[in-house]
Amino acid sequence: MTRTIRVALGILSVLALSAIANGAASAQPLVDPAWLRQHLHDQNLVVIDVYDGDQRAAFASRHIPGALFTDFSKDPWRARIGVAPGMLPAIKDAEKLIGSFGVDNKSQVVLVPGGREKADFNATARIYWTFKALGHDKISILEGGDKAWFADEADPVATGATTAQAKKFVAHFRRDYLATRADVKRAIRTHDAQLIDARPPAQFEGNAKSSAVRVAGTLQGAVNVPAEDVLSADETRLIDKPLLDSLLAKAGVKSGAKQISFCNTGHLASGTWFVLREIEGNRKVSLYAGSMSDWTSDIKLPVANKP
Repeated sequence: MTRTIRVALGILSVLALSAIANGAASAQPLVDPAWLRQHLHDQNLVVIDVYDGDQRAAFASRHIPGALFTDFSKDPWRARIGVAPGMLPAIKDAEKLIGSFGVDNKSQVVLVPGGREKADFNATARIYWTFKALGHDKISILEGGDKAWFADEADPVATGATTAQAKKFVAHFRRDYLATRADVKRAIRTHDAQLIDARPPAQFEGNAKSSAVRVAGTLQGAVNVPAEDVLSADETRLIDKPLLDSLLAKAGVKSGAKQISFCNTGHLASGTWFVLREIEGNRKVSLYAGSMSDWTSDIKLPVANKP
């Protein structure tokens, strides 16, 4: 065996061992319990259980081993700017928050919808979007969330509180993930992007309103894809792709077009954004994080379906 071949084989062996040690297996946007079971002890894996509300007692009663708890409503995944409560936090604040979960740029993160509240999947999708917008692609959502994990009695379960040793996470902000008020103005004026309203029909039609927005109604020219319609009855997982495709087509969503997903505070819209970008594969979809709370804060801006 020549020296060149021995060196090459040595390099390959080091790379292989490194991949095994670091849990380098590539993960899809959605992973199932079988995938997580296989990689649960990977060195760089971080599992975060997402609850929309203070459910620490429920988390402590049983959770995936090693999982960490986050309360989407209280932890600073979103920032209030002016009257809009759903804005992307300052980059340095987001870096500190993500790092506090023991996540660095090498980490493979799996977000787990807690499943105790109907909004848990959308909250999980919003955190997923935050990671992606900050340049972290090693991020997945556990399909079916905690309920899917607990459904198999063979899957291990832990109890009690968990903590993580903070690490340094460095963001690499990607502008194309975030739609601003200026982007929405341009979309209305030039029709360069389709506007997707993820709220319930009553809010889209102007017959009901969230307390987070100033006036009822929607963005001019928007189509309605309610976030609840893309989820299963218990709202822990997405409906099957053929049903998604049919739903989007009936709503008038233009396949492959540039799109902006919005709701009241960027919460429900995150679930719809996830469907459009990660399931349907449209890389030209962005999230209007401030959504109608930000838009209606300016009394000069137009609102369609206004009562």
